[in-house]
Amino acid sequence: MKCGKCGSIVSEKDNFCNSCGHQLVHNNKKQSDENFVNQCPKCKSEVGKQDKFCMSCGQSLEQNQIKDNVSNSEIAYDFEKIDKNDSKIYTDGTAKSLEKKSVDEIDLKSEAKNLFNNTTKSIGKLAGSEESLKLNLKDMFSEVFKSHTKDESDEVFIAGTKSTTPDLNEVSQEWGKPWVFSRVFLAFSITFAALFFFFESNAFKNISLFEVLKMFFIGGVFSLISTMILYQFISFSDDYYLFGTMTVTDAILVGLVEETGKALIIIYFINKYKTNKILNGLLIGGAIGAGFAVFESAGYILEFSSDVENEMIHMVFLRGWTAIGGHLVWSAIVGAAIVIAKEDKNFVFSNVIDKRFLFFYFTSIILHAIWDTSFSFEETGILKYIVLIVIVWTFIFILMKAGLDQVNVLQNKVKES
Repeated sequence: MKCGKCGSIVSEKDNFCNSCGHQLVHNNKKQSDENFVNQCPKCKSEVGKQDKFCMSCGQSLEQNQIKDNVSNSEIAYDFEKIDKNDSKIYTDGTAKSLEKKSVDEIDLKSEAKNLFNNTTKSIGKLAGSEESLKLNLKDMFSEVFKSHTKDESDEVFIAGTKSTTPDLNEVSQEWGKPWVFSRVFLAFSITFAALFFFFESNAFKNISLFEVLKMFFIGGVFSLISTMILYQFISFSDDYYLFGTMTVTDAILVGLVEETGKALIIIYFINKYKTNKILNGLLIGGAIGAGFAVFESAGYILEFSSDVENEMIHMVFLRGWTAIGGHLVWSAIVGAAIVIAKEDKNFVFSNVIDKRFLFFYFTSIILHAIWDTSFSFEETGILKYIVLIVIVWTFIFILMKAGLDQVNVLQNKVKES
C-alpha cells in the first residue's frame, strides 16, 4: 500500500505515513462495532467509549462522543485543521451531517398531529368529552356539491316539530352532513357582492365600509318597518287574498308601498350625510335596499319553512340570483334620484314634485311591479327576470356615468372658488 501524498510504502494498519505524516485513508475501513477502536484525536492513544478525557495527553473527548444509534463505521474525522493551542478541533462536515440526519428523522407531521390531539383532548375534557377531536371536513361537506330532491330539503326545514323530532335512541352520534346552508349562503352572498360593487364604484371614497354595513342593518330593518306601516293603508284584490296571485293593480301597489317605505329611510341617511353626490346616492340606496332584501328573504324562509307544499329551496335560489335585479338596484336608483333632486340642500317635501325625481322614482316602481306580476315570456318566468335585470342595470350605469361626470363639475367649482 502506498501513501497518497508522497508515494512511500506503508502498512495497511498505519494511520499516518512514516515519511510525510499524511493521514491515510484505507479502502477496508469498514469494521464491525465490536472491533472498532476509539482513539484520541490528538495523540492517537486508545481510549474508552465513555471516557471524557484522554488518559495519555488529557485531550477533551466530549465533542467526539458517538450516539448509540449511529454505527461507528459511519464516522470519519479529518483532524488536519487544529488551532495553535490545540484546543479546538474542526471536522470536515461529518458532525453537521449527523445533526442534519437527526433533524430529518423527526416526523414534523406526526409531532403536529400529536400536539393537536393532546390539546383538543385537554379542551374536550372541560366540556365532558374524553376523546381528541377527529374531524373529517371532506366527509362533513360531501353533500354540498350533490343534487338533492325537494323531499330532502323539506326534511331539513320541517325539523323540530313533534312528528319529526327523533327519539333519543334514534339520534345519530355521527357528524352531520349539512348542505342547505350552502344554498342559503350563495343566495345571500350575491346580494353582498352587488353591494360591494356599489361600494367600490363610489369614486369619492367618502363613505366607510362600517357606515355601509350600518345602513345595511339599520336601514334594512327600519325600511321593513316603514313598509309594514304603509301596508296598513292599502288593500289588495280578492284574487290575491284567495289565490295568492297578483293583478297588475296589486303589483303596482306593492311597488309603490315598498319603494316609498325604503325611500323614506334613504332620504334620512342622505340628509344625515349631507351629500350631493350621485355616486353616494347609489351606494346609500343600494345598502338600504340590500338590507331590506335580506331581511325580507329571511321572513320568507321562516314563513315557507312551516309549509312543506312550497318549494323552499327553489324560492331561496330564485331570490338569491335575482337579487342583482331586485330591491338593491331599485333602491339605488331611488337614492340617486333623491340626490339629483335635492342638489346642495336637504331633501324636503317640495322636491317630490321634481320631474327628475319622479322619473327615476316611478321607474323603480314600474320595474318592481312588472317583477311581481304573474306575467312572463315563458312558463318559468326566468326570461322575464333576465330582461328586467338588463333594463335596471342599464339605468344604473347611466346614473353611474352621470355621477362620474359630476366629479368633473365639482372639481371645476372648487377651481373657480
